Amino acid sequence: MWYVSFQGEIGAVVANILVYHNNGKPHTQPNLLPTGSGDPKLEELRGFAVAGDLLYVISAHKTVSEILVYQGSKKNGYTFKSTLASRDTVNSIFHPFDLTFDGAGHCYVSSQDSNVVTALSASGKALPVASYLQQQYPAPNVFLAGTFVASATGNLPGVPQPPPPDVAAPQGLEVSYTDPPTNSRVANSVRGVVFYNSFLYVADEVGNAVKVYDGHTGELYGQILGENLKAPVHLLLNKGVLYIGSTGNDSVVSYDLSKGAPSGTVAPATFIDGKVNHVAGLAFDADGYFYAAERKAKKIEKFKPNGKRAGDFIINLPDEPEFIFYVPKGK
Repeated sequence: MWYVSFQGEIGAVVANILVYHNNGKPHTQPNLLPTGSGDPKLEELRGFAVAGDLLYVISAHKTVSEILVYQGSKKNGYTFKSTLASRDTVNSIFHPFDLTFDGAGHCYVSSQDSNVVTALSASGKALPVASYLQQQYPAPNVFLAGTFVASATGNLPGVPQPPPPDVAAPQGLEVSYTDPPTNSRVANSVRGVVFYNSFLYVADEVGNAVKVYDGHTGELYGQILGENLKAPVHLLLNKGVLYIGSTGNDSVVSYDLSKGAPSGTVAPATFIDGKVNHVAGLAFDADGYFYAAERKAKKIEKFKPNGKRAGDFIINLPDEPEFIFYVPKGK
């Protein structure tokens, strides 16, 4: 079974996670999430994560900006359980994109318009600001609630005032705007996040790097960057290997984490070179085949385990795909 979230912006028609069979055919009941009168309104769904019988879903629209929690399964159906956190409860959550969890159940959420990664407790409360940031930027500096990774530019459009301090790159995440020099709207900023073996991996789209942060202190530990990695957005961890969607050159690169977290600066290996236009969500199936979503073409491509193209998997999607997720048989 496959789950697919979509852009869901102006002119789009999908505001749900759609379900597809293993062969790529639409499920007879395609909408995964309920949309009854007592359910939350879904807008611009982005990252989602399955943890046991819980499904965490990002509803990303700037006026909503929330992480929703559902309970159940595809087999038995999902019901809305609660809102883990939102812009109303944690001010750093602003146009969220992706989320990941550590071994203690803490949730890390990347938000494009605040350009930070927020750390939340299992109950959705903002955790203390990363200890490294507190040491380097003591009071009267005030960070947004739960900031674990900060922005290189703190005073961004729509961010609560007084703005948080600027945290110089590479420790801080870089950002660009749609309309310089007025800089009234964020264009590119933080994207995918993965927590693995006590380190947080963060896609710094503008910085052309995946940055590696100590999962205890929040201090920058290393960077994955190279000529074959441009504008990373989506991250996927599979069997100890980190796969990175490189949107600036339509490629997918990888870095083997079995030898430990990258310290200093390291270069990724090329997995798929220039064959995935406007690359978005990434996934593997049970047989080791790799899948990559193409946003503008509204399709999902299939690749052999060695990265060789195996053909189109799902075409003519009703909206631009964002995240894709393979659900093993029986789940």
